[in-house]
Amino acid sequence: MQPIPGPSAPAAAEDPFGAFKSEFNEPPQAPSANPYAAPVTSHSHASVSAGGYQPTAADFGEAFSHAWQAFKPNIGVLVGATVILFGVSFLINVITSVFNAMGQQNDQMGLLLLGTLVSLFGSFLNMFLGIGMARICLGAARFQPVNVGMLFSGMDVILPVFGASILFAMGMFAGLLLLIIPGLIFMLLLWPHYYFIVDRQCGVMESFSRAFAVGKLNWLTSIVLAIAAMAIFVAGLLALGVGLLFAAPFVGVMVATTYLMMKGERPGQPGMPQSAF
Repeated sequence: MQPIPGPSAPAAAEDPFGAFKSEFNEPPQAPSANPYAAPVTSHSHASVSAGGYQPTAADFGEAFSHAWQAFKPNIGVLVGATVILFGVSFLINVITSVFNAMGQQNDQMGLLLLGTLVSLFGSFLNMFLGIGMARICLGAARFQPVNVGMLFSGMDVILPVFGASILFAMGMFAGLLLLIIPGLIFMLLLWPHYYFIVDRQCGVMESFSRAFAVGKLNWLTSIVLAIAAMAIFVAGLLALGVGLLFAAPFVGVMVATTYLMMKGERPGQPGMPQSAF
């Protein structure tokens, strides 16, 4: 007579993160017992989703390296969009100059007024295309598929961007009147507000609040970013001006990458297929 087998031991609990464990789905770690531990930075595995927000001290070296890796596979789209952006600005300036010159020579107020209207339209168009360019740079920084058509995607946030731009310009002007330094500090702390709006993260007033939260953790990174951007633009100018077609979009990707890391997002890694035009 065979003994009746006893109940089998319960199976070990399955790890829900087992086969798919990565830096994006690891279970949260217990908070450090050390009250003096360094804050979470872009070097840690902690990250937020594309729509998330966690003020983080970003590392410029990591942002620059990531921007270069994101720029290379998207160079065709980025340079193509830059050519369109520069071309539109140049055309608007030429038309405005022609109207103004004709109006002054012939003393015709109508032509001068028309030149002013063309100039205002050009400013609106540049703002619209600038939003699209920023979104292309954000998509490239996230290693998402991008295309030149995204250049014309900015109508949904054109009014919030316009309002925020006025407030930012007023703050800058007031700061510059106070012996310049406060204006520079204002710019270094609040420049990410533009990307929070363009990235569909929040509205105008909250964009400034979030920008200040990430800016005060990254004031030194912002200084290095500004210096690096100016150096790259100068290098582009020295390359007979043609280098700006490459320098400008690279700076755009570099700034977008820095914004993503400052808000706690760890951008995607290379390997995703990229689209062209």
